[in-house]
Amino acid sequence: SASTQPSQGEEGEGDTCTICFESWTTAGEHRLSALRCGHLFGFTCIQRWLKAQGPAAKCPQCNKKAKRSDIVLLYAPKLRALDNSEQESLKRADGSRTAQYSFAKAVLVSQAGGCRVLSYCEPLSCLLASQPSPQPTLVPCGVKKVSVVNMKASHYVPIHSKQIRGLSFNRQNDSLLLSAALDNTIKLTLLTNTVVQTYNAGKPVWSCCWCLDNSNYVYAGLSNGSVLVYDTRDTSTHVQELQPLRSCPVASLCYVPRAASSSFPCGGLIAGSLEGGCFWEQVSEDNYRPHVLPLETAGCTDIQVETESRHCLVTYRPRSNPSLRCVLMSLTRAPQQDSAQLPSCSCAPVQTFNAGSSCKLLTKNAVFRSPDGAGTLVCAGDEASNSTMVWDAGSGSLLQKLPADLPVLDISPFSVNGEHFLASLTEKMLKLYRWE
Repeated sequence: SASTQPSQGEEGEGDTCTICFESWTTAGEHRLSALRCGHLFGFTCIQRWLKAQGPAAKCPQCNKKAKRSDIVLLYAPKLRALDNSEQESLKRADGSRTAQYSFAKAVLVSQAGGCRVLSYCEPLSCLLASQPSPQPTLVPCGVKKVSVVNMKASHYVPIHSKQIRGLSFNRQNDSLLLSAALDNTIKLTLLTNTVVQTYNAGKPVWSCCWCLDNSNYVYAGLSNGSVLVYDTRDTSTHVQELQPLRSCPVASLCYVPRAASSSFPCGGLIAGSLEGGCFWEQVSEDNYRPHVLPLETAGCTDIQVETESRHCLVTYRPRSNPSLRCVLMSLTRAPQQDSAQLPSCSCAPVQTFNAGSSCKLLTKNAVFRSPDGAGTLVCAGDEASNSTMVWDAGSGSLLQKLPADLPVLDISPFSVNGEHFLASLTEKMLKLYRWE
């Protein structure tokens, strides 16, 4: 017999199995069960999960080691937890506990794996994770929607014929999703599941982003090092090609919006590849001036930007240095000496963060303002420990290591209903952490 269904509006996270998102039962195959760590699942779901993971099996929620003999059947007709959140918030208010990320939910995105990149759509309060199609189809690659209101995965949106390497939303443009893929195209998709524009770039596209100074423009980073500029009002082809300074795939693209009052007032595009980075200063609507950034000439896997503080985060693979390094750099602009010499743009290191000794994947890391409003946080996926590392950018101190089931591929901070969250994506799972 099935458990009593909660009334509409009262259904909470404690009523459903976090693997299949269905209500657990008091009898039968999907009866309430627990692992030694205390996390709850439907019996058949956790049994299948651990069997599929083999000897290295772990709890899908907290990542602690687990085996099938750890499963315990629970005899509880109904669960009810005492809400002591008010007492806990008072403890934090009196300074006895430091704010940090705590585990909120694990969402299975793709049982077969293949997830790669992540993006958050604020107007629709949903995360999108790229994945292969869950069923045989003519459009084998797309995105899975995950609502951050109820923390549940919803439907799959088919978009590309090969792996998606970049996702980017534009808040000012009807929540249009920009996607880049190895099928030589970038696409604009409405989340009503309609692809409204396709551009053929002629080569595999490794990265993409919107122009934050003019939402009519988007950028595509190609496998040959070129960056193509598209005007979404022109549905035929690109309007400009920023010629490659090096012939290495553009693994990351970030736009820095103009900020007149800043010590770095320029707007433009930072293009990152394994061989370095370049800031394409947008001098006018159709004029871009390249500034080669003083980065190491090999092993640069990712560049991200914190637009408010005018910092960028550069990630380097272990090479001469034994560990993965994330280097926080301030964007700088040299003063103009005379009318004949244009001011040059550059960057200077501020802080270095060291992670593990492994880096086979091009993980997309994150730099953003701390949810408490004081300072900046740096987050990076650490392959050696299958975790997301969180640092305080000011002091350089490691604040947390958030466990994952597999190596972390993408990280996205977001806010919803006044609460702050951090999402980390692996090949199969999305883990959500709440700031509290």
